[in-house]
Amino acid sequence: MTTVERQAQQEGAALRQIGGRSQVARGDGCRALLIEADEGYRAVIAASLDLAGCRVEPVTTPDLAFPAMDHRPFDIVVWGVSAADADRRSEVISEVRLRTDAPLVLVDGSSDMAQLELETGADHWLPKPFVPGALVGSVRAALRNSSTSIIGIASRVEVRGMVLDGRTRRIEVGAQAVPLTRQEWELLSILASHPNRFLGAREILRMGWRAGAHGPEQLRTYVRRLRSKLQAVRAPCGLLSEHGKGYCLEFD
Repeated sequence: MTTVERQAQQEGAALRQIGGRSQVARGDGCRALLIEADEGYRAVIAASLDLAGCRVEPVTTPDLAFPAMDHRPFDIVVWGVSAADADRRSEVISEVRLRTDAPLVLVDGSSDMAQLELETGADHWLPKPFVPGALVGSVRAALRNSSTSIIGIASRVEVRGMVLDGRTRRIEVGAQAVPLTRQEWELLSILASHPNRFLGAREILRMGWRAGAHGPEQLRTYVRRLRSKLQAVRAPCGLLSEHGKGYCLEFD
């Protein structure tokens, strides 16, 4: 057993003891998917998730996680990036995002990749090795932020032939429809609440939009995604970006 594995197992045992004494209530139905190849790290991350109030389903690789997400819902996904999957970061994050809107927390040994991972779709990032208490805090924050919608527009609104369906988080134009992720829907909700008006990045963030630690960088990524989906269904509006002014949902 390596030193890192031994330390991780010791931390995991300590966390389980703390969790046994803790009065923190376990969230009803809170289910976490844990992806971690290393046995030692898997033990301490699982203990951290347990302390955060989650029931944990562990798998060792992303390829085993994908069918799990296809068959049952999860409230949060934690991926401990291994050396074997280091070159697949963007691919794995994209595959996770296609399957679930649950918050994605990454634990990675390469700090150089933090910005890329957050821009690609991760919600939180921690270094590996990590402080278990920091992971507990990140998991609780991710679950808290995802528990309610940021700006609730009506469950089904039609604007110039474009239907915004809040129940299914879909944009429908005629026979065409496109689904949105949670972050895309919440961004659209904010912009649709202020049509034909430019909103700066800081203003959007103040309104409550969140998708990771690097807010403005993440926002640019989600604006591009949302613009592409609006164009795909020939929506009667365009998502404009203008330097110094921000972003605007402009209707024809």
